[in-house]
Amino acid sequence: MKRQSLFSLVAMLIFSVAAFAQEPAFKPGQTVYVVAVKSSGQMDLATERKLKDEFEKQKAFKVATSLQSADFVFLMLVEYEYNQAFVSGIGVGSEDIKSVAAFAVSPDAYTQHKADLATLRDKAQWQIAENNGAFHGGGLPKKIVQKFHATLKKPR
Repeated sequence: MKRQSLFSLVAMLIFSVAAFAQEPAFKPGQTVYVVAVKSSGQMDLATERKLKDEFEKQKAFKVATSLQSADFVFLMLVEYEYNQAFVSGIGVGSEDIKSVAAFAVSPDAYTQHKADLATLRDKAQWQIAENNGAFHGGGLPKKIVQKFHATLKKPR
C-alpha cells in the first residue's frame, strides 16, 4: 500500500512540474526590449525597427526604451545574402534576408551572454529559426513576431 502511495505522490509531482513548465513565460502587458543583429555582429537597425513596429501593432507587449526597464529581451540574429544582377552591363545589388534566429531571454541572460549566442539559445524561454527560402521581401521579421504572439494564444 505504501508503495502505491509513494508512486502516486511521485506521479503527482511529475505532472505538477510538467504543468508548471508549460506556463507561459510571457504575459500581455510586459515590456520587451528589442534587438536585431546581423550575423556579422553589427546592429541591424532596419530590422529592429520592423520588429518594434510589429510588437506595437500587436499591442500585447510594451516596447521598452531601455534594457533596464524590460521584462524580457527579444533578440533576432539576421543572416543576409547579397544578390547582384547585371542590367545592360551595370551591376545592381541588393541585400536580402536569408534566414533569422530569434530568442526571447531574460534581461540578465542577455546582459551576461550577449556575445555567446549558443548560451543565449540554451537560456531562451522561446526561440525560432526560419529561412526565407525563395521569397525575399523583408517580411520575415514581421512573420516571426506574429509567430511569437501566436504561441502565446495557443490553448494549453
